[in-house]
Amino acid sequence: MGDVKYQSEDNNNVPVVKKGQLFPKKAEVDLSFENLTYTVSTFSHYKLVKKEILHGIHGSFRSGQLTAIMGPSGSGKSTLLNVLAGYSTSGSSGSVYLNDALRDEKQMANISCYIQQDDFVRELLTVRESMTVAAHLKLPTTMSTLSKVSLVDGILESLGLAIHENTIVTRLSGGQKKRLSIALELITNPSILFLDEPTTGLDSLSCSQLVSMMVDLAHNQNRTIVCTLHQPTALLFEKFDQVYVVTSGQCLYQGPPHLIIPYFAERTIVCPPYHNPADFLIEVAIGEYGTTGLKKLIDSAPKYIYTNDQHHCHKISDTYQKNNSTDEKSSINIKQVNRPPSYLQIYHLYLRNIIMYKRNKLNLQLRIIAHLLIGLIFGYLYRDVGDDASTILSNMVFIYGTNLFLVYTGQMAVIVSFPLEYKVLKREHFNGWFTLFPYMISILLVEIPFQILCCLVYIIPSYVLTGQPMELMRFSYFTIFLVVTSLTSQSTGFLCGAGLPVKISVFIGPVFVVLLSVFGFAIRLRDTPTIYIWVHYFSFVRSSYQSLVYSLYGFDRNVLPCKDEMYCHYKNPTKFLSEMEFDQVHMNFEFLYICSVFLCTYVLTTTVIWYRLNKR
Repeated sequence: MGDVKYQSEDNNNVPVVKKGQLFPKKAEVDLSFENLTYTVSTFSHYKLVKKEILHGIHGSFRSGQLTAIMGPSGSGKSTLLNVLAGYSTSGSSGSVYLNDALRDEKQMANISCYIQQDDFVRELLTVRESMTVAAHLKLPTTMSTLSKVSLVDGILESLGLAIHENTIVTRLSGGQKKRLSIALELITNPSILFLDEPTTGLDSLSCSQLVSMMVDLAHNQNRTIVCTLHQPTALLFEKFDQVYVVTSGQCLYQGPPHLIIPYFAERTIVCPPYHNPADFLIEVAIGEYGTTGLKKLIDSAPKYIYTNDQHHCHKISDTYQKNNSTDEKSSINIKQVNRPPSYLQIYHLYLRNIIMYKRNKLNLQLRIIAHLLIGLIFGYLYRDVGDDASTILSNMVFIYGTNLFLVYTGQMAVIVSFPLEYKVLKREHFNGWFTLFPYMISILLVEIPFQILCCLVYIIPSYVLTGQPMELMRFSYFTIFLVVTSLTSQSTGFLCGAGLPVKISVFIGPVFVVLLSVFGFAIRLRDTPTIYIWVHYFSFVRSSYQSLVYSLYGFDRNVLPCKDEMYCHYKNPTKFLSEMEFDQVHMNFEFLYICSVFLCTYVLTTTVIWYRLNKR
């Protein structure tokens, strides 16, 4: 990587950058596995059936080498990569070794990173902003800001991203985004990199540049780099040090690319002249050269690796033990990285969210404008209904519409956006950027104030135009209940978005709100069937609606004027509250109940997200 050199590590296993240096020299880590299986449960003909994807395979990936896992579609290559990276653990069995020791999940997390096929990065940040935030989140506070900046500069320069450091990520090309995905994980200097089909969607030049970069990372920095690969060109294929071929969940070949043709020739499978060895390899794997010979290859290959040593096969275990007997790889002493405390994680995540919100001005402006316009429209349609006994039922409808509008906007603002956010969250969380609690707090610190602002933009003009009582106490109660109800509805939006697919959540969320809003408005408690009584008390929308009505007509409000009628049935607000069954509303209790729903929903949302992130 140019002038990149190594230095010793500090106590936290992170770089202490000095002039002319980028990464500290880390322990070289070989990755090997024996008798690795992976089983999934699927439904077939209404029965739960277990299907084995990997069938007891063996292999070894050495440090300082770039290894490609290849195979036909559905052969299990991505499954193998996921299991080795620890991304998928449930349903797997067998032994995975880091040098001569069994893999430990915490140790694995400290020395490896996993880069998915899709580049899930924060598209509203610039390249430098992305790297800076990642450095603050992933590196300890004992490392100075200047050292972090120097490290970021070095990585960007070495990966050819320095000239794009001020470019918004969404404007980067596919190859540049892939390099940024790698750069973000290089901050903690991992010994092992896993990449799922990194060349997918890239043009030939971008593919060549990306693979050359990975070769440099492997050779010059002694990293173990493993990636899945589909069907590369011949020139691209030759750049890899090792190839591990999977077919139907079994190993067909492991060895250098240039030995593929003689290896299969010795087994009477001859590659046609001028044929791409990578294409030939896939053709053999899918059985185009006969299934009988393919089965013999599979039976002989899993426990052996084809090497340059006189073109012979050696047992993986023998080669592996020999390689580890004379160097420092016999043990790995990786200390836990001391990442920033929770309050600093919250701070940096919050700043990142603020930057992204500023760049997404259109969305913010639309939300504010929509609340203002609806507030003015409602205010005009129901003008002066709040101070007239003859229009008290119209005012009741206005209160219901106001409550329902803010409930819907609070929920729908996040119910669709969160599933998109989750894809990036899953990548960052798996690679150890932060813990879940600071992330949730940083989201709420941005969303809650903005939703409160939207509520106020709607409430103030509509309250004034509809002629509601100009009393600070009543206005305060009215505003507080609407705001807390909107925030509670927002929490249900987060829950739906976190726990359900988008197509289901956008249906379930609104229907759920409509169901809850019926009680207290469309049907009184005395008319509610017994089996639905619990829904009446459970509904936070009902609780809010009754409290809003009471805030305007309760607290011993004076007799209302009757402007356009000779007789007004509800001239006395007490009579109206009594007939509507709102006279026994306990404002403090209802407020605490809505707040409890708010808190419980966010606790449940956090639990659901934690479960999804850790279900592997």
